[in-house]
Amino acid sequence: MLNRIYHKWAHNHKSLSMALRVPFYLCIFDIILVFFLDLNLTYLAIHRITWPVQTCKIIAVVAIAFTLIHRLFVACIAVITYLRVCKQKACDTGRYDWKLFLPLVIVSSLISIAGLQTYGPVKYWCAAESKTMVNPISSTLMTITVLSTCSFCYIQTIREIRSIKKQQATITTSQNITIFPVTDVELRVSVKVLGYILVFIVQWIPDIPYDMYQFYGTAHPWAYCFVVFTIIIGPIGNLIFFIINEGWSRDQTNLSSGYADVKCESGDSNYNSSSTNGNKSHESDFN
Repeated sequence: MLNRIYHKWAHNHKSLSMALRVPFYLCIFDIILVFFLDLNLTYLAIHRITWPVQTCKIIAVVAIAFTLIHRLFVACIAVITYLRVCKQKACDTGRYDWKLFLPLVIVSSLISIAGLQTYGPVKYWCAAESKTMVNPISSTLMTITVLSTCSFCYIQTIREIRSIKKQQATITTSQNITIFPVTDVELRVSVKVLGYILVFIVQWIPDIPYDMYQFYGTAHPWAYCFVVFTIIIGPIGNLIFFIINEGWSRDQTNLSSGYADVKCESGDSNYNSSSTNGNKSHESDFN
């Protein structure tokens, strides 16, 4: 997946669309999460104990920070997609999406570092220990809030896309000319992005039992298995949707484009600029 996306960026000399940037970022997050999972389980398999306490704290801080960034990133993408399709507002995420990532990195790092004293070995890996009720409560609330946000945005955006397509079909039949605030290209992008959001929702639902078990101390082995399943199923699901969206071959043409690279504003003004260029791609810079 990374090779395909890099090839499109490097050899086509074009900025990547939102439909490609989202799986690109998710792929990087998945690699990092799988790396930390392997780091913990490999050490456990060799030494039959988890990492030493101090080392475990460091591993937990970094792993939890990346997990938070991953979750908040997908939640933000879900909100951005919802705003573009349902509210006709485009959001400027900046070059390399720095306006999106910088707040996420800062917030996630601060939250992760704040709980440093509560991190340590937790049966199979390094994570937050259930020394106080703060950890299980905050973890459970974070999971439920992010999944609820993604689910709401996903459902509302899907409903709006279906509504727009029905209107387009009706107008095509009646041969009337109507200007839609969201272009066909942007609808295709939104559908692709929503696929990755759906994978994220399915991916992290099995993590809820593990969070709930933290209220009672150590979770049962099957809850840990669910966490492993959660981390592994994400890359598989994202790869499946990437192949569905972009095809098997590297040479297949991608007709997707990103959202307009403008600050949050009304969709009407955004459409005026896009109508001048027809179906020209609204791509954010990635170079």
